[in-house]
Amino acid sequence: MSALRAIKDKIRSVQKTHQVTKAMEAVSGVKMRKAQMSALSARPYALAAFRILSRISHSVDIERHPLVVIRPVSRILLVVVTSDKGLAGGLNSGVTKRAVSAISERMVSRENVGVLAIGRKGEEFFARRGYLLEKHIQTMKDESAISDFNGVVSLVTEMFTKGKYDECILVYTNFRSTFNQEPVSRTLLPLSVDGLTTMIKGIVPEKGAFAETNVDIEKESAPADYLFEPSPEAVFETLIPRLLAIELHHAFLEAKASEHSARMVAMRNASDKAEEVTFSLTRQYNKARQGAITREMSEIIGGIEAMK
Repeated sequence: MSALRAIKDKIRSVQKTHQVTKAMEAVSGVKMRKAQMSALSARPYALAAFRILSRISHSVDIERHPLVVIRPVSRILLVVVTSDKGLAGGLNSGVTKRAVSAISERMVSRENVGVLAIGRKGEEFFARRGYLLEKHIQTMKDESAISDFNGVVSLVTEMFTKGKYDECILVYTNFRSTFNQEPVSRTLLPLSVDGLTTMIKGIVPEKGAFAETNVDIEKESAPADYLFEPSPEAVFETLIPRLLAIELHHAFLEAKASEHSARMVAMRNASDKAEEVTFSLTRQYNKARQGAITREMSEIIGGIEAMK
């Protein structure tokens, strides 16, 4: 009877776990859709800012700007976006591996790499391996605004313009579809028009309810003449921080959508596994119970036979 009771306790425990994982799956699904909708709703603003930059580039020599000038890379600043919590499969490990791979591709030693971690998992990973942590920023709430990243932009641009770092790399998880999240790295500084183009086009997922045809921004016709007030240089100086904030904001939204999606899939797999374990334990319980009944019947029959 003690064996039967132990199996029954395991069944109850697995069933409770199944209830928790199903609830977490539902919550993550709702949060994933909200994060994806936030990224899509901000896409026209990113596209408009990119087009303004393209127009200004015909009036201003942007290649001489301190945030655009390309110089030899000897020191790298990593801006890594991860989650604060686990239970999301291999999401965070994929981001950290991509960050380490980006460092290896540029053949820069660990001593010449600084890390600005957005999210606790990234901070813990690089701190354990002896990297220089410039700053740790706690993950913001899902309903974040572009203005929430102004402080990060100011810190990154200050370190870049002062020559502390020669390149700033942004590493995060790009949301491709519900079951496919891709760790990517983009060059945040020096500012690149090609990088902005890739970022804007990548906002819309390849598959899912929100998939749609990307606007072909590459075929944007060059404007003839525009009048900028107070001057093209002043507009450009104001636009640069906005563009960087847009990149960081979208990277954060993509990472959030990927986190919730990965957690939803992980909880779904856990729920399926819990059902399998429950079925297996129930069958084991029934076999043990049938064995106990058979044994009792054999003892009764044996006692009756002995009394004859």
